[in-house]
Amino acid sequence: MNKQMKIFIPLSYSLICALFVTSCVSHKPDMKSPKPLEDIPDKWASWDTNISETQETIYWADTFEDPWLTEAIRTAWSRNPQLITQAEQTLARGEEAVIIGANLSPQANLGVTGSRSKRNLIGFNLPNGSTSFTSNSFNAGLNLSWEIDLWGKLKSQKESAKKYFEMASQNYEGARLSIAGQVSKTWFEIAENQQQAELARQTMDIFGTNQNFVSNRFKNGLATSLENDLATSAFASAQASHSMRIRTQSQSVRKLEALLGMYPHGQLDLNASTLLPKLTSLALPPTPSTALENRPDILSSRLQLEASGFDLSASRLSLLPSLSISGGPGSRAENFEDLLDNQFQTWELGGSLTQPLFQGGRLKAQIRRADALKQAAFANYRATALRAFTEVETLLFNEGRLRAEETYLQTASKAAESAAQISWDRYKSGIQGIFDALDSQRRFFDSKSSLLNIRKQRAINRVNLFLGLGIPALQTEP
Repeated sequence: MNKQMKIFIPLSYSLICALFVTSCVSHKPDMKSPKPLEDIPDKWASWDTNISETQETIYWADTFEDPWLTEAIRTAWSRNPQLITQAEQTLARGEEAVIIGANLSPQANLGVTGSRSKRNLIGFNLPNGSTSFTSNSFNAGLNLSWEIDLWGKLKSQKESAKKYFEMASQNYEGARLSIAGQVSKTWFEIAENQQQAELARQTMDIFGTNQNFVSNRFKNGLATSLENDLATSAFASAQASHSMRIRTQSQSVRKLEALLGMYPHGQLDLNASTLLPKLTSLALPPTPSTALENRPDILSSRLQLEASGFDLSASRLSLLPSLSISGGPGSRAENFEDLLDNQFQTWELGGSLTQPLFQGGRLKAQIRRADALKQAAFANYRATALRAFTEVETLLFNEGRLRAEETYLQTASKAAESAAQISWDRYKSGIQGIFDALDSQRRFFDSKSSLLNIRKQRAINRVNLFLGLGIPALQTEP
């Protein structure tokens, strides 16, 4: 007994000293998320008050006043396979947080075991001259185990898992917002392509009529071969342009079908107007600081930074001792029916105090790794915020420029239409050559095509701006 005490006392003393020394180690996680930038302005530098109203946009898809577009977005939210994948991965992240958080609670397991054994005994005079005997053993009990979270390591791991789940949730919200934006932009591409295809058809018809007119004049000796070739070339180019517009339209429709989770037949019945939206004045955009709280990608990078802080804390706390207890009530008997008899009841209680001493530098390397990942998470947080601010400032600047360009192109289109008509009348009267007449018509159709394109660019820029500001597309259905 004295020998055992001589071993036990120094060992206990060493463990107590280890507890005292390591308890001085700081283990509180740094949970404060610093600002990505110190000089965030109160308003956007590119915000033009001439293009903004006073009210704020709540749900941006409603501003386009297209119920078919709204229905397409909701269909994509429910059927897009990539979004469904993101949703399931988010649920898996939530279960991981539950699994890791369970380490804070005691674990209980109920078990029943039974065995039968035979033993040979040589040299013993047993009754009936037997040299062996058999025995039964049955055990039943409740095994309890619990690692006591003395320093908060398990809690840090739980909080880290919780932050990663919240990060996955923000990534899912970002994916929903992105899908809504892709559907809307593809919708506007289809509308523009439909109008461009109709314009190309009109161009083809007019150039075809011109070619027939010039061809008849050429046959009658009233037009030169050069004029006939120019008219034929203009007609063939218009045919090629019409074919290209139909091909582009088919590609856009297939893209939308894929976003909606449908097979890309290229024959989607849109049941909607082919006109591009008439954009109203841009509503007052949220401030840059508000955008930090709205954009899912910024929130996700911030949560990643917070999670990395908990990971670093847990790595540091792994240097400290861990305390576990285990045991529980049970029973042991030779006959199974005796397990419930109070005379055969047993209990067991044990404890374990473990202090890491030497692990080849693994624990210190884990701390350095966690610290590096935290620094990387902060850099990513700043990069994400800078990218967001750059996007919004550029899109706000584009908003005014695109509106001005649309106004200029409207004027150019009207003037080109009048010039094309006058030029063709002058050619038919023999006052002007066919080259100038065809060139005037081509400028007219090009200006109309550019006008359609700039209207589509305005609509797409508006969608990208809403996405950049983190404004939700639609109200989430209950």
